[in-house]
Amino acid sequence: MAKNRSSVHTKAQRAGRERDGNRCQICGSKNHVEGHHSVDHQFGGAANVDNIIALCHKHHDDVHKGNIDIFKI
Repeated sequence: MAKNRSSVHTKAQRAGRERDGNRCQICGSKNHVEGHHSVDHQFGGAANVDNIIALCHKHHDDVHKGNIDIFKI
C-alpha cells in the first residue's frame, strides 16, 4: 500500500481484503495479500471497498507491470 494514504484508503483496502477472505483473487494464495484499486486512485478511483480487489504481491506487481488486466464484471 502506498505511504501517506488516508485512513479512508486504509480502511477500504482492509475491508476489500477481508471481503475476499484475505485470498488473492487470481491464484487463491493467502501469502502477502494486498488491496488493489480496480480503478487507480490517481485516475479517480474511489477509496471504497467496491473498488478494491485482494491480490497477492506477485499478482499485484503483475497488474502494475501491465502483465495482467483486472476487469470488474
